[in-house]
Amino acid sequence: MFQKEGSSTIGGKKDAPLRKSDRRRLRDRVLDVLFIGEKKRECENINAENADNGDTDAEWITRAEKLIDDAIIAPKGGDVLSRKLKLVGGENATLFLRTASSSGPVVVDSSSSVDNNATTNANHTTLSYDDVLKSYPTTWPYRQSTQPILLEYEDSADRKLVHLIPLLPLLAVLPPPTSSPPLGKSDDDSGSNNSNNNTDNKRKYRIPNIVIHAEVSKYTCRGADLMKSGIRSFPSPWKLRHSKGFVTVSVIGNPQPCAIGMVEQGLFREYCYSKNGNRGGSSGNSSSRNAVDLVGPGKKGVGVTIVNCYGDDLWKCGISSKVTAASFGNGSAVLEKGAVGNPLGGGVYDDGNFGNVGFVDGARVHPILNFNGESEDEDESGSDEDGEDIDKNDVGEGNEEATADNMAQLNLSDPNREAQSDQNDVAKEDEDSEPDHDDILTNAFYASLLYLLSSKTSLPMPVSTYYAKHLLAAVPTTGPRLDMKQTSYKKIGPFLKEMQSDGVIKLGASKDGKDRFAFLVEIVKNNPDLIRFKREWKKEIAASGGDASTAGVATVTQKTKLAVVDLFIVPRHISDGLELDRDAVMAANAKTDERKGTGFLTKTECRALIETYIEKENLVDPKGKGRVLVNGPICDALYRVSKKNKQPDQKTAEYPTSVKRKELIEKWIGRMDKGHALVQMPGSKILNLGRGGPKPVDIEVEFRQGNRRKFLTRLRGMEEYGVEGEALCRDVAHRFACSGSVETDPVGRPALRKGRVELVFQGHLSEELAALLTGDEASTGHGGAKGSGYSLPKSVINVVLRKGVPARKKR
Repeated sequence: MFQKEGSSTIGGKKDAPLRKSDRRRLRDRVLDVLFIGEKKRECENINAENADNGDTDAEWITRAEKLIDDAIIAPKGGDVLSRKLKLVGGENATLFLRTASSSGPVVVDSSSSVDNNATTNANHTTLSYDDVLKSYPTTWPYRQSTQPILLEYEDSADRKLVHLIPLLPLLAVLPPPTSSPPLGKSDDDSGSNNSNNNTDNKRKYRIPNIVIHAEVSKYTCRGADLMKSGIRSFPSPWKLRHSKGFVTVSVIGNPQPCAIGMVEQGLFREYCYSKNGNRGGSSGNSSSRNAVDLVGPGKKGVGVTIVNCYGDDLWKCGISSKVTAASFGNGSAVLEKGAVGNPLGGGVYDDGNFGNVGFVDGARVHPILNFNGESEDEDESGSDEDGEDIDKNDVGEGNEEATADNMAQLNLSDPNREAQSDQNDVAKEDEDSEPDHDDILTNAFYASLLYLLSSKTSLPMPVSTYYAKHLLAAVPTTGPRLDMKQTSYKKIGPFLKEMQSDGVIKLGASKDGKDRFAFLVEIVKNNPDLIRFKREWKKEIAASGGDASTAGVATVTQKTKLAVVDLFIVPRHISDGLELDRDAVMAANAKTDERKGTGFLTKTECRALIETYIEKENLVDPKGKGRVLVNGPICDALYRVSKKNKQPDQKTAEYPTSVKRKELIEKWIGRMDKGHALVQMPGSKILNLGRGGPKPVDIEVEFRQGNRRKFLTRLRGMEEYGVEGEALCRDVAHRFACSGSVETDPVGRPALRKGRVELVFQGHLSEELAALLTGDEASTGHGGAKGSGYSLPKSVINVVLRKGVPARKKR
């Protein structure tokens, strides 16, 4: 959502501090979103006897609540700011930011957070879960940077629905969420073998977490949504319903969340609600679908839409100057400038990586932990059923269950050795990074249909031509190319048949009837799938700043064409005589910036001037339908002959008092000064504005001197439309196999403007040159005109045949 640079400030106004009452309300909402408040109310019902027995659940709730209080209510310094934003789809959003805490330097005493029986060596520090829990801060730990902590935004499907989610800087200061069970195992299965069920009970009300491999993290950090095939654990349906589809994402071996997002709506409905309307996920309910049937290796499509991830623009706006990380496990260490350390991540919160040494430069996330005391030095590796090279320590069944449920011991690894090991690992590419050719084909298909509709290409069209010239051209050049053999259809024919059955297109048979799907006959414009794709297509292009290539969406490089549009200019004496609105006369409200304030009006704008004047002066003739009264100013402007143009013997004319509205408007348009605009299509970009008509491109054919059987063709004026003379001369000579020359001062010919040239070619090439310059290869039978890169308007081509030169026979 915030991958584009500057997206965290687009549409944003000046950050405004929140009032104390608004902070309290926001604090209560945050507790409900994190389900801490709900759990706290549940814990309050526990009697004093259970509390005396050492209920760590209640202790964790208390510590977390203190942190939320300090982060949002900020009783010890700092402030909470709100920033109004506009998201890509036009949704309104509010970003809440917490300023740096004003507390002084902090001494981190590792002895207070590490158990006395913990073993420490050069590479690992073994911490129990309770030790890590007690080591997390209860005050806001960011001392040098303002961090985004919450995002409130409108749902894209229902603007009345508002979501409030915690962002990564806030999630980083809370204990990591319990990972969901491995695919194929339910919460009940993973909990049945756990002797310490209280561990799972501690945080079951948190936003559920899913895990991915470290290799997948580099794609999410680049801004990609998490695909179904990259998910290695998935929460139960009841957890997803409680969180309303929001999940955190972490890497195997690094439980700190590196992203937060929402489960794709279709997957959420299919997984959490069965087709008969019953809710799935409860014990003994066979109607719910197993997660392994919907996500995991081999599954296609988006699984989680990422809202905030490590490496996006929200992360960049919270980076401060780097702070040297203090080493944990070496007694007491005073962190520079009062920076606070992350007890799990091994870094400091102000280091730009949320205090986690596995977070590397906003580009990817490395594992930093082993479970059950296993050493990282073991280089044994295994391969799962999909052929992915994964460390056994990450995918072993016992270890994943430990990740999800036990977390009895956490071993901090040496970050330098871990990063170096990962850099030296030259494993083959993970299956999740392989392109989905079915998706590429589908996107290119819809994009090519939109191009055919916008360019008004005539149908029917042979399927082979459509595939070669349009569908393949719609595949983005910046991404992987389409390989039909890698799709599930293998050939284009079965795919088009399926699209016809879906009602997107209509196909036709060949003349002999042997091939029933030989032609693309019709595109169904009102098809819901095509309309939906068009909306998403426009959103992605808008998000990329109008450049479809950087958006990574399927698009077709359309050939640009030039067109001449007639414009009109109101003469000064007419505008003054009728006292017309000056802004309207000068086109101050024109749709294009190039025309604003120039006085060049379209025919519609010019007509609106006289229509407005008629209504203003109440000149509608009540006696005649469709007639207008002619008052003095209109008579002077449109009917009175000036003294300069009056003939000596001309009698005094009688002027009309009432005329038809249509006749008056035609007279009005005829009195305007003429102008023109050179427009680039598509996009209607104005390249040039000028008075009078457009400059012509002259093509003149004459006999060669002394030989009335051979011809010379002269060409001039192409520079007015951006065509360089010498380059065109070489191109024409190559295409039509003729000699050509460039003349700067032709003898016996009209003089050329400075910097202009005249081209002279051997032969009668009027038809070929006109076809080449306009890009209309169908107007000539010469193959040299095909693939023209020129697009001059046909109206500017002026062909002149000198005396005696015959016209070319039409072929």
